[in-house]
Parts: sequence; structure tokens; C-alpha cells
Amino acid sequence: MTVLLAFAFSAGAQQRLYLFPDFVDASVRFIGNPRLEKLRLNFDMLSQKLLYMEGETLMEITNMPMIQSVVTDDRQFLMKEGMLCEIITAGDSQVLVNWKVKKVNVGSRGALGATTQAKVEVLRSYEFETPYTITDFRKPTEQDTHSLEVWRQRNDNTYFVYLGGQEYKIRYLKDLYKAFPQQAPLLKAYAKKNKLIMRNAEDAFMMFGYLKTLI
Repeated sequence: MTVLLAFAFSAGAQQRLYLFPDFVDASVRFIGNPRLEKLRLNFDMLSQKLLYMEGETLMEITNMPMIQSVVTDDRQFLMKEGMLCEIITAGDSQVLVNWKVKKVNVGSRGALGATTQAKVEVLRSYEFETPYTITDFRKPTEQDTHSLEVWRQRNDNTYFVYLGGQEYKIRYLKDLYKAFPQQAPLLKAYAKKNKLIMRNAEDAFMMFGYLKTLI
């Protein structure tokens, strides 16, 4: 029987970007275990860790590859190739989305000491009214204040989409062009005209929707 493996750590030890604005009640099912674990959890898109609260203690699920599904009141997730992915329904099809954000070094602080604030982005899913907001709960530390390095957060989502009778793993526009070489010229023109990039979930779903009209 699979058991929940976790460890506790300091909540302020590192920067986190959470998928949910707050920790939410969820049911977690592990492979080989018929029992559901009831947890109050959140997903850190920077570290790709599933975290939950046990009383006042922040805990991390360490056996994530053994997760079969995670269900909240209105959202469903499963593991795919070692990644926690949300099941998104768009029209008559489903797409698995691994919400991921990475830190990108964009240079150093200017000579006049100008500072920059970490960017908070909104991920909008196609045909969804409520945006998924990346929320940074961490307070700036003294080290942040004096650091000369300037960082930004950037979406780095992975999509598993079923098109033309086959499943494709897509991260970048070039992945889409390579998977569908015959449709690539039209896809490139569509992306350029609408200024679409796969890092933005809304753009990705627009590309998938347009591709379906071509195959």
C-alpha cells in the first residue's frame, strides 16, 4: 500500500510561486492505494513541488511520482511523465497542462541602484472565465534588497495535447511546427499575425484551436 511521504521545512526558506491564491482542500489518490488523502495543499510552480499544511507546519509530498490524481472542488490533476498536470477542457478536447515558472536572470542592477520587483503574471486558460494567478507569498529578504542580480519569472508550461489521433508533448512553437510540418507555414503565419507564444496558456490554446481546423 502506498503511503504519503513528506517532510517539513521552513515556509520562508525560499521563494515560491503558488498556483492557487491560497491553500485549497483537495483529495489525493496514490497508485496502489484505494484510500484518498484529504489535504489542504498548493502547487509551487517554481520548484514543481506539491505542498500542504499540517496544522501550522508546511509539508512537502516527496513521493509525487506515485500520485494518481489530485482533485479540488473545481479542478483535476494527474501525473504525466513525472509532472503534475491539470486537465483542461477546451471545446471538445482535453489538454494536460503542467504549470511551470522559471527564474530568468535579466542582468544586474544599474549604477544608480534602481531595483526591480518580481513580476506577477496571470495565466488565462482558453474558455475559462477565472484567470489562474501566480501568487508570490514570500516577503522580500535583506539579501534580495542588496543583491545586484535582477531576475524575472517567466512561464515555462508544458502541454500534452491529443491531435489527429496522436498525443504530442509541446513546449514551444517550434515543437508544434515540427510535429505538424505540413501545417507549419500556416501556423507560423497565424502565430506571427496574432503575436502568440506558447509560454502564455491562452496563446497556446489559440494555437491548438487553429491547428484543429487544419487537420
